[in-house]
Amino acid sequence: MASTNTHHKTLNGENPKFKLLFLSKCVLVVLVLSFGYIYLDVKPDYSHNYPKPKMSHTVEDILYFERFLLSEHDPLDLNFPVSLENADLHVNPKHVGSTNLCPTRTKPVHCSSNNTGRCVKISIVGLCGGWATVLRKLPVKITCPAFEKTDIFLDHVGEVERIKEAHVVLFSFAANYLDMNVWLKLRFYRSPGQMWVFQSEESPVYARGYMMPWFFRNDTYNISNTYHTSADIPSPYGYYEPFRNENSNPVVNFTQLLKDKTNLIIWICSHCETLQWDRTKFVLDLQRVIYVDTFGKCGNLSVCGETWKATCNNEIDKRVSTYKFSLALENSYCEDYVTEKLWHALVIGTVPIVIGPRFENYNKVAPPGSFIHVDQFKSMEHLRDYLEYLDKNDTAYLEYFKWKSVGTVREHSIREHYQNHLSNDVLCSIADQYFQRQSSPNEFKMFDLYGPEWKGTCHHCGKHMWIRNYEHPLDHRRKNQHIWA
Repeated sequence: MASTNTHHKTLNGENPKFKLLFLSKCVLVVLVLSFGYIYLDVKPDYSHNYPKPKMSHTVEDILYFERFLLSEHDPLDLNFPVSLENADLHVNPKHVGSTNLCPTRTKPVHCSSNNTGRCVKISIVGLCGGWATVLRKLPVKITCPAFEKTDIFLDHVGEVERIKEAHVVLFSFAANYLDMNVWLKLRFYRSPGQMWVFQSEESPVYARGYMMPWFFRNDTYNISNTYHTSADIPSPYGYYEPFRNENSNPVVNFTQLLKDKTNLIIWICSHCETLQWDRTKFVLDLQRVIYVDTFGKCGNLSVCGETWKATCNNEIDKRVSTYKFSLALENSYCEDYVTEKLWHALVIGTVPIVIGPRFENYNKVAPPGSFIHVDQFKSMEHLRDYLEYLDKNDTAYLEYFKWKSVGTVREHSIREHYQNHLSNDVLCSIADQYFQRQSSPNEFKMFDLYGPEWKGTCHHCGKHMWIRNYEHPLDHRRKNQHIWA
């Protein structure tokens, strides 16, 4: 009987040894789950943890883009080499390996101790390779009319340690992706009150060099300077400006404009393998239903030949102006990502056929009635039929140029747009943002690259499935490892 009672108590969990074993297993399970949660926080399940955007994007679009960027098959996936055992956010830089950002750097600039006014030192992280020679000669002193008694200097950081001397650190023109070692060391040398600026002229699909690790998302960048209209300092590729005085509006010579249009559709491109969708395949399919002349590395025609000359830009513009339509196909489809492809086509005087942001987004920024969005059509054949209709109907075609009588387009050339990020206007705006945050630090929130103002701005390339079919699958592998090939 005694043996039976003991067995009965053991089955009911009253045995102390059984309790201890049970509790040990519970603790082990909790530790495993906790470790897994911490690990996943580096690269979490975004369908659960991602803050839902406040804009009109569908959840389907957001989840699609997250899966695209963070797919294990994404060649630009950020696999930070972090050991959880050593992931001390207050890491001693001596324990971190060599973290020089790039070999290109300038001599350090220091604020003068004799200066009776204010001094702001802005240091750039990035700007490696050719960027350092084509944008702006550094170091340089910036003159800002609004800050007459303030010395503002701009220099370039080659070693991470040097950021501790700066008031503002500008992350711009990434040449390489920053790994965990670099991020930890940058954070170690970040001085109190230092403002970090995220700067990009590319979309989130291509501007991944300065995507911080997920668990640093809320305390890394203070402000943004991008093409997006919601940026703290917006730098768009171009914009439409209605005339203020209707009595002085120019008279458009529609007869001459139409007379010069002796060709139908042109596409000029040398970046053939895009990350988010198959732009080249779209053009090849379009060529099967309607005639398209293709120039550049992605085409079979050339304007200037193999040797680039100073007159090539003018020759290209002259050639494009003879076409009724120009394909303005962005490399990715993110809100407000409307580049020179649209703006320059409008300046030259052709009707752009666009794929990029949604129709509503183009309609918000472009001149009224100036473009054709591919997503307006139920199929490629419907698009072809409409283009052929416009080709035969001069009155309908010229409707796309009515905007020239009521407004004008301002654009940056590619060189001007890139240089604009280091222009006095932008740098003075950065200085202004710095002073505002110094005086009222608690009134401003951080800029979250993972949030709806950046990554959350990207979506499907159209509502119609025939367009979505050109999106790359999640297991897509690039043939060329160079993202600008």
